[in-house]
Amino acid sequence: MILPDVNILIYAYNQGDPRFPVASKWFERLLNSSQRACFCWETINGFIRISTNPAALPNPYSLAESHLIVRSWLTEQNSLFLAPTADHLDIIQTVGTVPNAVGKLHSDAILAAYAVANDATIASSDRNFRLFSGIKLLNPLAVDEG
Repeated sequence: MILPDVNILIYAYNQGDPRFPVASKWFERLLNSSQRACFCWETINGFIRISTNPAALPNPYSLAESHLIVRSWLTEQNSLFLAPTADHLDIIQTVGTVPNAVGKLHSDAILAAYAVANDATIASSDRNFRLFSGIKLLNPLAVDEG
């Protein structure tokens, strides 16, 4: 199971970004593979927030376009939506204590908690995820899966 971070999702849809070719190719392969592609509200909301923001993207998507993109992910046969469990806060606290996940790092702790709870691998180019113990990490931009 692969849980893409917001940065990979944005790179896969921002055609003006130099990381677009690798990220979009990787993400397309994920969605067409037998691997589970996992999503959660945090990454979905992050994608919509950034992809519709003219200060973040030179050619932002409309809100309707962004929603259609997300719906396309969620309707893929290998797509899995992850919901927080009753012990989600406990898991966030456990994974976030060692790196003192406060401020912006707290968002990464939330994603790390989803990964731990679901035995998923986080796909991200964000080096902050290395601070969390007990998670599996993949940087799709660092490897060409040819």
